[in-house]
Amino acid sequence: MVITSAMSTPPASVPPTASLQEAARHMDHARVGALPVVDDDDHVIGVVTDRDLVVRAMANGLSPETRVDMVMSTDPVTVEADTPMPAALHAMRSIEARHLPVVAGGRLVGMVSFDDLFWRLTQQLVDLAAIVDAARKAPAPFQPAQSPLIKE
Repeated sequence: MVITSAMSTPPASVPPTASLQEAARHMDHARVGALPVVDDDDHVIGVVTDRDLVVRAMANGLSPETRVDMVMSTDPVTVEADTPMPAALHAMRSIEARHLPVVAGGRLVGMVSFDDLFWRLTQQLVDLAAIVDAARKAPAPFQPAQSPLIKE
């Protein structure tokens, strides 16, 4: 299964010129913990997280009017839309991130979180368990009756 079945779309994002306050409001409205920062062509140039807003901005006394590009993570890891879910999970774990922008042709098309992947993979396990359970309850294979023409 590929990442498009688990990603959120359309993705919430902000331009690098957005203020920290605008980013925080956008996160609240979209109910997300991270926003891709995109240029005019929807190329991902960074990611700003709720943690960035707290640790990099508030803890350092930055003004709410400070631009997002002052605290965003640059050179973000992205995944292609056709990336298998386990590979995306591996990418998250390798960079210790909980969110990954999803791109197609270099442009932002979605966002996937650890929770998105966890719930999707959990649903796959539930579906598999239902199949196994149904197989256990299936009647024994059909056994044809003895033909009256065959004599023992």
